[in-house]
Amino acid sequence: MKRALLALAAAGAVAACHSSSGTPLPEMIDVKAGSFLMGAPADADAQQGKPQHQVTIRAFRLGATEVTFDQYDAFANATKRPLPQDDGLGRGARPVINIDRGDMLAYIDWLNRTSGHTGYRLPSEAEWEYAARAGTTTDFYWGNEPDPDKANTRTNKGSDHFAFTSPARTFPANPWGFYDMAGNVWEMTADCLFADYAGAPVDGSPHVEPGCAIHMVRGGDYSSSKRGQKPTARAAAGDHFRSGSLGFRVAQDGSAE
Repeated sequence: MKRALLALAAAGAVAACHSSSGTPLPEMIDVKAGSFLMGAPADADAQQGKPQHQVTIRAFRLGATEVTFDQYDAFANATKRPLPQDDGLGRGARPVINIDRGDMLAYIDWLNRTSGHTGYRLPSEAEWEYAARAGTTTDFYWGNEPDPDKANTRTNKGSDHFAFTSPARTFPANPWGFYDMAGNVWEMTADCLFADYAGAPVDGSPHVEPGCAIHMVRGGDYSSSKRGQKPTARAAAGDHFRSGSLGFRVAQDGSAE
């Protein structure tokens, strides 16, 4: 499989997961506003985001899972786009792979136009990390050591018997109800590639610059070691990069009433 990644408060109710036409939609979880310490200590390994800094997050919504083949294929069929390859792993509830950033944004635009809901977008790095931490301060939401019963990563023992991707909800959700925030596939964010957090916004908005063509990805994948699956781990992908280890999760402005 092609690989070229560049190393570098409480949640609320889950929204309905189908449009009025029956189209499968991402299940969205309300994330309440709050503040947290983003990033890793200065002595952490080079893949971790630094420096640590306080970020205040506005209320938003985030997909409970990575966007699946079921969800993306509904869009592709409706818009007459080619179906992405599944690399022989199967489709259905597995995270969609082999799509690039433009495909992801096209899917998001389609949701905003046809789902009966608006405000869908990619999450910022800060929003993603806030949701991945889910109020915890340990290396992983479950503690300080990797656990093959909690995530699909490199170990491949215990519950992690997957050599590549696993279906959504195979492993337990974090305390706020989010699945696969560690491992499975890297997830695209709205932030441009920056080597560190110097000058990054502290209000949870994405760190961007005009014309950037490489964006940050978070969460590790099915082959990540301990450092790659931490909520502070960062990598990046070019906007035309497609891979069996890259997917995405959608965010949405505001929160449900």
